[in-house]
Amino acid sequence: MLIVLHLTKADLYIAEWLFREEGSQPGWALRHNFFLEHILHNGGRHVVTLLSLTLIVTLIASFFKASIKPWRKDLILLFANVAISILLVRFGKEYSNVSCPWDVLQFGGSKPWIPFPDSVFSSLDLGQCFPGGHSSGAFAWVALYYFAVQHMPRMKMKFLSFAIILGTLFAICQELRGAHFLTHDLTSLLLCWMICTISYGLVYKPWRHRQASQSNTADAISMNV
Repeated sequence: MLIVLHLTKADLYIAEWLFREEGSQPGWALRHNFFLEHILHNGGRHVVTLLSLTLIVTLIASFFKASIKPWRKDLILLFANVAISILLVRFGKEYSNVSCPWDVLQFGGSKPWIPFPDSVFSSLDLGQCFPGGHSSGAFAWVALYYFAVQHMPRMKMKFLSFAIILGTLFAICQELRGAHFLTHDLTSLLLCWMICTISYGLVYKPWRHRQASQSNTADAISMNV
């Protein structure tokens, strides 16, 4: 999807459509909309902070409460996944050199539209808007899916849905405000999902369980035969 959006310039066309629907006002008409700016953006950051503090407190408690101790390994993994995902997006913003829509010429800004990865090779100082930072604060919690796989399998899709829905709300908020293009937020989701999946694979090596299960099944079949 990211490749298609890049090759077709659909990213820009979607932003142009949103800009027209908002009245084509330089600076984006909804940039300082109360609900988008103060509830979904500023309030959303408080939600992510609260989630992080809750995780840290629970992780500390696992060293003192026997009932939480079995969760400690996965709480550490969850904390690492969330932190690494957010830091990776932060690192990307520093070095990708991509403008926010509200800074682009087509939308009343002063900078040319140069998408990633072309922006990396530009001599211009374009900005720090790629990947999407606000949505990554929510998308990082897709790590809850793998935590649930280990401790509460029936809840895994609910945890995943929570992270995806919250991240999508944050992404839509910022795109309506002119802070990000669609690919910025999709890239954040991809990076967060990639970090969580790779780390789960490295720690738990789930393919070994599948191989063992297949071997046991094969042995059982051979014995019946």
